[in-house]
Amino acid sequence: MSQIQSSLATSTAAAAESTSDKRGQGLDSLDPAQFLNLIITQLQNQDPLAPTDNAALMAQVGQLREITANDKLTTTLTSFSITQELTTASTLIGKKIQGLDTTGSEITGVVDSVSIKVDEKDRNNRQVRVQVGNKTVDMSNVRAIDEVKTVPPTALPTPSS
Repeated sequence: MSQIQSSLATSTAAAAESTSDKRGQGLDSLDPAQFLNLIITQLQNQDPLAPTDNAALMAQVGQLREITANDKLTTTLTSFSITQELTTASTLIGKKIQGLDTTGSEITGVVDSVSIKVDEKDRNNRQVRVQVGNKTVDMSNVRAIDEVKTVPPTALPTPSS
């Protein structure tokens, strides 16, 4: 009995420690490993005279699979979105845009290059930006895109022999 109590105390302390910074966020803040640890702890500490129903256990395993699948889908869609935005931004090189730079000032000019800003706190949070001269414009702040008008070259006379 004391072994069950010490196991319960250890499991409870580990669960509390791993989720202490996520308190108040509900089950959305649990990652799959934490969810699996909770299920294992629940199974280890269940009442032997009234064990957990198999259907309830399978429902919990199904929830774990759903959470994992949603995490993978979110990661894939985020990656696809960044790639699509980068592709779109790269087509703007050499084109005239109007938009707001990173300070909120209106800017008009020809796009020189494209860059990606990565958030230091969340490496998955990325912003695609275009460079107009020495100014930076987030893709979400591009308001208009125009073709750069080029003057056709004049015909040069050919030397006669």
